[in-house]
Amino acid sequence: MKILIINPNSDENTDNCIRKKAQAFVDGACQVEVKHIASAPKLIASYEHMAGELPEMLQIIREEKEYDAFIIACHSDPNLDVLKEGSDRPVVGIAEASMKIASMYCNGFAILSPSVKSIPKKWTLAEKYHCGTLYRGAAVCEGDDEESVYRAACEAVERYHVDGIVLGCANYALADSYVEEKLGIPVFEGVACALMIAMGMVSYERYKRKK
Repeated sequence: MKILIINPNSDENTDNCIRKKAQAFVDGACQVEVKHIASAPKLIASYEHMAGELPEMLQIIREEKEYDAFIIACHSDPNLDVLKEGSDRPVVGIAEASMKIASMYCNGFAILSPSVKSIPKKWTLAEKYHCGTLYRGAAVCEGDDEESVYRAACEAVERYHVDGIVLGCANYALADSYVEEKLGIPVFEGVACALMIAMGMVSYERYKRKK
């Protein structure tokens, strides 16, 4: 099994964070590669940014035939519906995956976000993914380091009384274990959640073809 993780931002530091998390998570169970969108800004901040990178994203999923599934590693899930429609293989967004898996575990969850401007999009996505009744609100992280993410998680728990945290940025990919251990409630990180779903979908399709 081979999965391509597409980083819709053009920041190589984010690539490295995603790659490290993915390789540790799959632990040799499948091949995982990371590729960013060359035409994208370092941080997606608007729907205009998302629309601008759609042609390159479509080109990747249509031309990269060696991969069994794709993951879109931005917690805004940019262009996800179009990419699903344009692919004959699974395409999973990290926001979609983390919110849905959190909804299986929690009575209520909060999302940690890199900026105030991204918070309204979290509400829109939660409603779209039928998680709106369990998504209680967001807190903003002052940085990408583990301690900054932990402080934002503490703020979210105190403010919204949730029993789960969703890490709402690929740059937080390595912070889940640290935050969960200190916080004492489940923490859901999008790259890992998306890999769970993508690997499962590929395995299920292979199973059905054997029947």
